[in-house]
Amino acid sequence: MDYIKVKGLQKDEVIGLVKEWVKLYPHSFNPEVNFWFYQLPDNQVIIGLHDDLSTLAVSLLVIYLTSAEKETQEAEPVVAYLTVDDNEILLKQNYGRRAKIVAKGTDDDNTGVIILLENNYCVDYYFRGKAKPIKNSGLIFLEPALSESIENAEKEEIFVGDVIPKKKIEEVIEPDASPWKKLMWYAICTAVGLGIGFLLVYLYF
Repeated sequence: MDYIKVKGLQKDEVIGLVKEWVKLYPHSFNPEVNFWFYQLPDNQVIIGLHDDLSTLAVSLLVIYLTSAEKETQEAEPVVAYLTVDDNEILLKQNYGRRAKIVAKGTDDDNTGVIILLENNYCVDYYFRGKAKPIKNSGLIFLEPALSESIENAEKEEIFVGDVIPKKKIEEVIEPDASPWKKLMWYAICTAVGLGIGFLLVYLYF
């Protein structure tokens, strides 16, 4: 299971933040993409992640949730664990490995994440360029057991289609041409048609 652990916030607060984040990328997700939320007794919330979410998308969500927790004193208030199945950040050779993602910075000029793989390979990623390996990071990959924690926890589920109406998603994905664009295409087609007509007349006579 791919998931994010959030410390210091209640489930309703986390759900609200995830909904806000989804609205920032209305063209990026299928309406059927969903999230599961579990409230744990130790003031932690688990966000279950849909398989369609890439490493990049999860990294952006970690940054967003972390930026909302600037006042917290918790160490690593937001941590994601996932199985790598894309090469948007990491190389294809890392497919199938578990990864831990935490925010390294949330400022406008210093927004990035640290990604630690289960083989303890560690990289910096700042959403520009390629991920840079961190040599001798000293970090060791450890993933807590999750199944027992969520077994009896209260669960809530939301879909992207519940946050952004499907019609709106389709409009963003395939926007109607503006009147100006339509006029431009009409002019181009007219010019091409006239050109072909003159050419045919010239060749015929």
